[in-house]
Amino acid sequence: MPRGKFNLKRCAGLLAGAALAVYAGPAPLRAMTGGGYQLGASVFDAGGGAALTGGEFMSRGSISESHMPPDNLGNSRGGNYSNRVGFYNPPRMTFQKGLSGSIESTNSEVQLSVPADFVDMDMFDIVMSKDPINEPIVAEPYRIVDATRRIEASEGPWSQLWSNNLKELHVVDDEVRWEGGFHNGGMLSMSYRDDDNDGNMDGTNPPVRVDTLQNWVLDPSDDTWVRMPNVGGGGKRISSQFTMPGVYAIMGSISEAVRNVIAYPVPFRPNGPEAGPGAGQTGTEGGGITFKDLPQRGNIEIYTIDGRLVRKLPIPAGLVIPKLAWDVKNDSGQKVASGVYIWRVSSGSNSKTGKLMVIW
Repeated sequence: MPRGKFNLKRCAGLLAGAALAVYAGPAPLRAMTGGGYQLGASVFDAGGGAALTGGEFMSRGSISESHMPPDNLGNSRGGNYSNRVGFYNPPRMTFQKGLSGSIESTNSEVQLSVPADFVDMDMFDIVMSKDPINEPIVAEPYRIVDATRRIEASEGPWSQLWSNNLKELHVVDDEVRWEGGFHNGGMLSMSYRDDDNDGNMDGTNPPVRVDTLQNWVLDPSDDTWVRMPNVGGGGKRISSQFTMPGVYAIMGSISEAVRNVIAYPVPFRPNGPEAGPGAGQTGTEGGGITFKDLPQRGNIEIYTIDGRLVRKLPIPAGLVIPKLAWDVKNDSGQKVASGVYIWRVSSGSNSKTGKLMVIW
């Protein structure tokens, strides 16, 4: 892999760096501080060790018993795992070629796990900026801004950047930066906020539905964002493979999902013995028929059983509450006749159909 020279940003005052080396054995683990960060490490040797956390980062290193032979007393040995702070800003987390390990910010914004033989470096550091627009490592901030303008122009404001969901990550060996893809991909997870569990990412306007969120990586060759396939989720976290250094972001898009759309009440019988707006009741004339879990754009179409269009309802772009009511009238404003009808919801290339029954 080609690698180029790279000078890390130094913090004012050139504070002395602190390093923590961890080995399998009886020696206790200690957290060390410096440069505004307190960092810890932990050893995992078939179940032993404990995590030490503090400051902005929690880091875990693993001992591979097959990496080094036992010593002459029969004790298993492993390589070292260190955190270097103070002299480096942002801090650098050091890994060893044959060992796996992970980094997690203590606010759980980001988790990064790398396998053994991640890159062809005997020892390497992972350096991360949480604000690459104002505190870049390598990326030129204008490229991030230009790429975001492009994606907003094509996808709308649902794809704008949110400051807590943007990170820059690089792998370095002293002053040499790894370029290109990694030998074995790691796993990058970034979290999002939806404290009220309404299905929209907190603080977004227009609302970004969490089921549209993806990890994206910046392609600096043409200043565009490239979608990374999601490989996991849950716990308000988006995960994808970490296959190359660079700038990563969580961004959303306008929702075109139709798979969860339902219509109720069915049958619609506003004058029957079970009429009413409640669960299990057959509706009211004023309430009409509700379509729920709609996409954020598209159309609802109502057809007769023989395929004649009765009514077309546009879904307002950016629909915040994903439901819309049909007043059970045709395009002329007249009540439709009793009978069976077909509904179709379409958005982009997606569509879903179902049946309705109207009984007056």
